[in-house]
Amino acid sequence: MNERDDYLFDPAQPVDDEVRALERALQPLRWRPQPCPVVALPRRRGTWPMVLAVLAAAALALAAWLWSGPSGDDPLRPGAAARTFAAKAEVQTVALGDLAAITLQPGSELRFEHWHAQKQARFSLQRGAITVAVQPPPAVPPEFFVVDTPLGRVVDMGCRYDLELRANGEARVHVVDGAITFRVGDRYVWVPASASVEVGPGGPFTPVFDDAPTNLRAAVRRFDLAGMRKDVDVDERRKLLKELLMTATAPRDSLVLWHLLADLDPVVRAAAEGSLLDLVEAPPGKQATFTAEEWLARLRLSAWQRSGK
Repeated sequence: MNERDDYLFDPAQPVDDEVRALERALQPLRWRPQPCPVVALPRRRGTWPMVLAVLAAAALALAAWLWSGPSGDDPLRPGAAARTFAAKAEVQTVALGDLAAITLQPGSELRFEHWHAQKQARFSLQRGAITVAVQPPPAVPPEFFVVDTPLGRVVDMGCRYDLELRANGEARVHVVDGAITFRVGDRYVWVPASASVEVGPGGPFTPVFDDAPTNLRAAVRRFDLAGMRKDVDVDERRKLLKELLMTATAPRDSLVLWHLLADLDPVVRAAAEGSLLDLVEAPPGKQATFTAEEWLARLRLSAWQRSGK
């Protein structure tokens, strides 16, 4: 190894002038040791602060959801919060589990009020028209499903029906299968399959079957309107009653006669039962008169069937 090579490892070794001159020229670029700065590393946090942060974020998200309320697409369940369904340009279907389905026609608004399991599910129709399909008993007990309107309450007895609120303030319920009752306070009317009831500010008119003759419909309308007036003329009503009874000539016309059994005028009640005995077979028993419930059971099984006329 020569002296120049030794100088690379031992600067005390002799060197020529040319190397010394080169060393002086490169002196400003010589490496100088620098102190290493002390960097403070972040302290490691425990697990609980992170868990608490996640829980806080979840609580905020839940609070926001509760404040805004569930969306209209959420399925209805027992105990669900009240909400409003509105059908705009297209029909909308609202399902009550597999127990019932309600179809809203365009322009309709329906409010879900509550669903108490094994007790009652209640809606209220604000405007428009709906079609309701409810499972028959025993899947759904009678009077479980109800729809309120500004004119009264529709109570399902296990059926399918159409309900319409008209722009003139009146309503109409048409029953496709089963039966419903329309109730205003303590008063109610019974509407079986293939029958309809018109409802006005004065209350429900007497229901009639879809195939009822025109003269019977007109006679029922005149008799009901006379009874809805504040200054009821008893003699006029009894005259109109005679006209009505003359048009009730078929077994299915007994739907009108049965409703007359609840009239406040004893003359009307007696005349209605007499006509019932002329048109259909009496309920079981040998008594001279029968209760409205006894007549209802008989008429539903015989006279009110679709093939009964």
